Amino acid sequence: MSYEFYKVIHVLCVVLFVGAIAAQFFSDKAPKSTKIISGVTSALIFVAGMGLLARLGFGHGEPWPLWVKVKLGLWIAVSALGPILAKRLKEKRQLGYYGIIVLVFIAIYMAVNKVA
Repeated sequence: MSYEFYKVIHVLCVVLFVGAIAAQFFSDKAPKSTKIISGVTSALIFVAGMGLLARLGFGHGEPWPLWVKVKLGLWIAVSALGPILAKRLKEKRQLGYYGIIVLVFIAIYMAVNKVA
């Protein structure tokens, strides 16, 4: 599959993931479908991201640049912490969601600018 295909899937899944996490943060009782959507899109973000790396020429066993490592770490953090924070935070849900948005922004910045 082409680079553009992986990129469209990656970006679409990021948008859907952030929307599903938002629904979990700002709903007192989030529907089960939002949790399913956030899990499936999180997995697809990873798959499409690995496809993008392959199309950029990174092979198996090659070291990744810093921006890839940062994005992977942020993806793990947001995917793991997002639903947990959405469920546990009561009064500070808005602050927690903004924190997730900041992490997503950092990941986007790292990818667009290929920092280090």
